[in-house]
Amino acid sequence: MSKEKRDDAEIEKLLGSMPDIRDTRSKSEILDRLRKDERLQRPEGSLPTRRKSPVKWMPALVTVAAILVLSLLLPSMLQNNDGAMSDEAAESQNMEIKTFGDGSQDDTMDASSFKRSGEVEESAAYSLGTAATSYVVLADELAGYHPFRIGLTYAADVIPVTFLIPEERVSEDFPGGDRDSVRLYNRYASEIPEEELGFDDYHPYIGGIIDAGDDINHQVPPDHGYDMSSATLEVYTNTVLETFTDHLRLKTIDEKGNLVTFDQVGTKEPIPLTAGKRPLPYYKYSLPSGKTYLVPSGGIPIENVESALQAMKEAPNDLVDAIVPENVDYDVEVTKGTVTISFKEPLDLEGMSPDAANELIEGFMLTANNYDMVVKLEHTVQDYFSKYDLTTVLPEPVGVNPMPFPE
Repeated sequence: MSKEKRDDAEIEKLLGSMPDIRDTRSKSEILDRLRKDERLQRPEGSLPTRRKSPVKWMPALVTVAAILVLSLLLPSMLQNNDGAMSDEAAESQNMEIKTFGDGSQDDTMDASSFKRSGEVEESAAYSLGTAATSYVVLADELAGYHPFRIGLTYAADVIPVTFLIPEERVSEDFPGGDRDSVRLYNRYASEIPEEELGFDDYHPYIGGIIDAGDDINHQVPPDHGYDMSSATLEVYTNTVLETFTDHLRLKTIDEKGNLVTFDQVGTKEPIPLTAGKRPLPYYKYSLPSGKTYLVPSGGIPIENVESALQAMKEAPNDLVDAIVPENVDYDVEVTKGTVTISFKEPLDLEGMSPDAANELIEGFMLTANNYDMVVKLEHTVQDYFSKYDLTTVLPEPVGVNPMPFPE
């Protein structure tokens, strides 16, 4: 007999020797036992459910717990914050205002800087144009900051920039409190990453900047290079005018204290300083990066503010762009330090992009400020735009092209 047949015979013999299995319970007993089995209990009419793994039901349990906690805390939170909701809404709205002229930098001003006391009902009106880039800094926006103005350069063009330095840092750097433009320049000019910001590497000046009372002395070595060409000399002069705002003159002297001789002009006469105000209109200037600034341009000084404001309608060269649309015309009238710009057709600011509308308003403000005047706009469709109340005289700028000082 083969091994396979022998194994089969042994299995049959083993199965035959097993006792018979019988269930002697009645059907009623079995049914009653099943009814009492808790594993088979479920609501009548419901479908059987599958047992879920802990990984799947734990998130649901956590969610339910979170909802319960919130239901307990939310009434208290709402009660405590009820009075602050309007301020939070204003701050959220104001986060879109690019006050430092940088579409990406973390350079927005605090919302409280733009709130008008006693004008809560006008908050909705101020929302118009809140996404506009601002090219000026106002006095009430300087809370917690100190302005440091400097003329930066790109391709022989000069762009005035106002860096906003935290007041805490300035207080630490100048414990004596004296913060004139010479001291600010000597302390901070070397820390500006000009090339990283898209400008040429120009500052600090070669040599030393010395406070000499009403004058500023710029002591230069023989190889200073500021007289290499008429272009380099013009850049030097314009950066001085845009940087030093609180002295009368800047003298360029040699190491012996004598006025230097420049190849282009001979003896370099002192540069009269004008508090950062040059008698020129403002236009829009764009760096290759796409970053834009408002700059005084034209080269030839304009005698009066009326002519300067009218000159803004057309760019004086291909380096800048006009900020007044071709279809916008206006009259200019001066009365006791206020320039009234009256549009011949009602100016609808909503018909312009927010940036273009703000460039127009602030360009007028900056140009008038070059002549120590402030601006009043008449015949605008809107009474409010961005941070400005157009029903009254616009504020005087205290800085142009504001930017946070690099950390």
